[in-house]
Amino acid sequence: MYVYFIPLFAQRFGATFLDLGYIGTIASLTYAVVPIFVGHLADRISRYRLYALSLLLNFVATITLVLSRSVNDIILIRGLGGLGQAFYWPITETLVLELAPRGKRVKEMGLYSVSWGSAYLIGPLLGGVIIQAFGFVKLFIIASALVMLAFVQAVVTVLPHHQQTGGRTFSVSESFRVMRRLWPWYVLVVCYGMIFNIITAIFPGYASSVGISAVLIGGLFTVFGITRISSYATVERYLHFGERKAIVLASLLIGVGCLAIAFCPSFYSFLGAIAIMGGCFAIIFPLTIGLISRHFRDEQAGAAVGSYETVLGIGNAIGPIYAGTVAAISNVQLSFMTVSLFTILMVIIAATGKMYSKN
Repeated sequence: MYVYFIPLFAQRFGATFLDLGYIGTIASLTYAVVPIFVGHLADRISRYRLYALSLLLNFVATITLVLSRSVNDIILIRGLGGLGQAFYWPITETLVLELAPRGKRVKEMGLYSVSWGSAYLIGPLLGGVIIQAFGFVKLFIIASALVMLAFVQAVVTVLPHHQQTGGRTFSVSESFRVMRRLWPWYVLVVCYGMIFNIITAIFPGYASSVGISAVLIGGLFTVFGITRISSYATVERYLHFGERKAIVLASLLIGVGCLAIAFCPSFYSFLGAIAIMGGCFAIIFPLTIGLISRHFRDEQAGAAVGSYETVLGIGNAIGPIYAGTVAAISNVQLSFMTVSLFTILMVIIAATGKMYSKN
């Protein structure tokens, strides 16, 4: 509901594109470090308690945005937001992998993504309307209330029935051996994370700077959500098309979307680019996390997800600061032009990267 509007909120305090890069990067820096440790922790203690803790952290990170009085305040608070996300996403994804049969993980991860993707579909449009009618502060209060509702639900309905994690014994070095073997795919995920976070951290400010209102920006991200949900719901079909081919095609189309944003700064051009990129992002995520996780043993599900989310966080951290720096030196259009080159690397890795049949 609110995350896409943080760049607009920061611009009220005079944030430049470089500042927006810092804001997008600070949350991702936390995310780049913490998930791998959270994943290993989730293999050893109760994942359900960690899930509840993650919601509480996200509540604090949301409500404290109300206290922001400068760009520096927002940067600091977004660092806390990154910590909350670093707990939330690896834990929920680990639970999905744990509950899903190994051969159905891509399908179940797609269905899980439909769930949270539906919120990203409704949230931006609703957030834009709330900003237009009541302002940013009311938006942050409403959003934090929803997170607290989720926390209460977890405490009341999940924790009383949780099973204590135990009996998972494996060497951490074993996980790192698997990770080293899969390094090209992790590089692909870094590139994916870079581009995705440029869209969430830099694009809203860019769209606002060319005269697009908060409501229309919310509408753009609603379309982004629609195409993501459509791809998530049908992701299993891409397995029949072939993992490699699907990732190659999605990467190429993301590059086309970046170029459209750079060369055609208008609402309808943005609409087409965002629609295409949303669907393609939703193809890459479940396919790559499914591909990586199947090379880890079942009892290492937390380590698999933690490693994935860590490298994704690295990409998320690099993307906004890269785009913000290029925008500060030259212009924001050049940021989107140059970042499209990373999709070429994604295509090369998807076409040539090794897939192992077992650990």
